[in-house]
Amino acid sequence: MATLKRIRNIIKYGLGPEAKAKKNADKEKQRKIRFWENKQWQQNTGFAKRQYASYDEYVTHQTAKLDKVLPRLLETETEDFAEFKRRFQDCVPLSEARSILCLGARIGTEVKALHALGYFAVGIDLNPGKDNYYVLPGDFHQIVFPDASIDAIYCNTLDHTFDLAKLIYEVHRLLRPQGLFITDLVQGFEEGWIPGEYEATHWRDANTIIQEIRRLGNFQLDHVRDLGFHRRDRWTQAVFRKTAADQTDDAFV
Repeated sequence: MATLKRIRNIIKYGLGPEAKAKKNADKEKQRKIRFWENKQWQQNTGFAKRQYASYDEYVTHQTAKLDKVLPRLLETETEDFAEFKRRFQDCVPLSEARSILCLGARIGTEVKALHALGYFAVGIDLNPGKDNYYVLPGDFHQIVFPDASIDAIYCNTLDHTFDLAKLIYEVHRLLRPQGLFITDLVQGFEEGWIPGEYEATHWRDANTIIQEIRRLGNFQLDHVRDLGFHRRDRWTQAVFRKTAADQTDDAFV
């Protein structure tokens, strides 16, 4: 399937840098049409949500993504591993943690990077694929692990969230007092990044989503840093801390 798609793209665009640029421009144009002109996305103040008929439809849609992107993930795994390792090494607060849960971890490249740095880490994903020793099947809106059991939680897939408030509730519930929520965020739709085929939630700009996470989780914002570009996307990392006084779900509510 991947080979057939590549042949079709060569026929349509040709070969070389100019062909790749034209292909990317066409994809970006289609993204903008789907996001701004179709009724598929509902826009509210600062946020946009993809419209699903039901939660089951959302799960089916998100589960289907792995088969489509798996060849690319495997092709770029070495590069992605190095990038994850860099991000984690440079995240100073993460040195406080020993146990780390990765949300929406797909094939587990970020988990492998954490293992290489000496952390105990595991991922969850709606569809981790076959024979994945690093990522468990799981829904980050309803996680099976007990309250206050994890030192740190990492996520770079908040744009695939169905219900951001529910996800942040789960993050808060799982973190120990002073635990860390570390999230890597793409730019917002007013900063030039337009959601694609599988994103479910998006934000106006990075500050909008950062302040919403802080509000929903009653978190202390530890720090924010620009991660720079990884391939064509620019990323921001935000680190939040569950305060020592905020130990129970009653305090969260």
